[in-house]
Amino acid sequence: MGYREHKNPEDYLEFIYLLSEESSKGLVKIKEISGALGVFPSTVTEMMQRLSEKGLVIRVDYEGVRLTETGRATAKAVLSRHRILECFFCQYLGLAPEEVADDICGIEHHISDRVLVRLYEKLGKPKCCPHGKPIPSPPQEG
Repeated sequence: MGYREHKNPEDYLEFIYLLSEESSKGLVKIKEISGALGVFPSTVTEMMQRLSEKGLVIRVDYEGVRLTETGRATAKAVLSRHRILECFFCQYLGLAPEEVADDICGIEHHISDRVLVRLYEKLGKPKCCPHGKPIPSPPQEG
């Protein structure tokens, strides 16, 4: 896998959330994030500094990072958008999520809550994505 720049902070939060679910301590190592996102470890370190300054992650020296409550809520919202979009692409467009993974990753950061709620309702308020994974924090009209 080639390394690339990966600049959207929400992608980092989403992957930290997913990786931390597998960790008993809830800590994720820089190397794990780097591998998951295909970016240089130094790029991850810089992003972790920025996310820490924003109160979204806590850095634990020599162990990794963990999401704060705010970071966790943000990550769950991104993951929810991602999985709802997967449902839409599968159910209405007949595409496999793997075919449009890059498209979904681009859209998930820009779709409005209003549109997301309508998509979610139109899809019949699914509980899981096409992979069978739960949709965390489903959107609600507000």
